[in-house]
Amino acid sequence: MKTVIFLVILFFNYSASAEINLEANTTGIWSMPPTTQQNRWLIIHNLSEAQTTGIYHIEVIGRDKKAPVWKIKHLAAHIAIDNPALLKSIIKPLKKGDDYPESFDNALSTWQKENDGKGGAVCTTSVIECMK
Repeated sequence: MKTVIFLVILFFNYSASAEINLEANTTGIWSMPPTTQQNRWLIIHNLSEAQTTGIYHIEVIGRDKKAPVWKIKHLAAHIAIDNPALLKSIIKPLKKGDDYPESFDNALSTWQKENDGKGGAVCTTSVIECMK
């Protein structure tokens, strides 16, 4: 029985990540698991470039569930993240949404200057883990 459960979990995890095509969602906006109080999503700012570099530059946005649609919170201005960690972090593509480049651009610039201009850390776990 344990073997069957393991195989079902393995199949589900493989099929879930195999179905995600980051490049197909040209908005670059993806929903993330919500909390009890807040809906969260991320915005990929370098979708084309990331296909070559393997590093996605994202920002994370949230909104309290009872808040008006315009009242968003910047949960992370910038995270550099690799493909496997990004795929673990997203639920589904969003067709609509806005880009908030001001705070992202400043945070990206700071990240790029780290390590003598080579860039800072790259998240390899999940967005939620890297936000901690």
